[in-house]
Amino acid sequence: MYGNRSSIIIGVVFFIIDRIFKFLSRTYAIRGDMVFSNGIFRFTYTRNPGAAFGFFPFQRGLIILVSLIALVFVIRLLKRAEPVNIHFIYGLWILISGILGNLADRVFLGYVIDYFQILNSPIFNISDIAILTGMAIVLFFS
Repeated sequence: MYGNRSSIIIGVVFFIIDRIFKFLSRTYAIRGDMVFSNGIFRFTYTRNPGAAFGFFPFQRGLIILVSLIALVFVIRLLKRAEPVNIHFIYGLWILISGILGNLADRVFLGYVIDYFQILNSPIFNISDIAILTGMAIVLFFS
């Protein structure tokens, strides 16, 4: 694989944490939302049949195709990354973990499980955070 062991581990950790929270959401939050910090933070269970923020609802095939194209593009960037640009490589692995986390849901469930909400924000998951964080790191260190 490309990158050092710790960059790969960071990507795997993001993926596993997302899977754990999705399991917890399906197991516990499906019975009712858990509200914390006087309503600022909410742990819930939501099925998102679309892309980010609910765009392109019920366009599963299109979203899977776009996700696969993005995944191939990121892997190609990873193959070409200079070994000394470790922050860039970390960002790519975090981005890969986010893409894979949501892609796995779309392929096996037909929708993405979202479970976090802060105030009145759209409901999101760890994979969404990984995608945004990975993209920010990649852009900053490219």
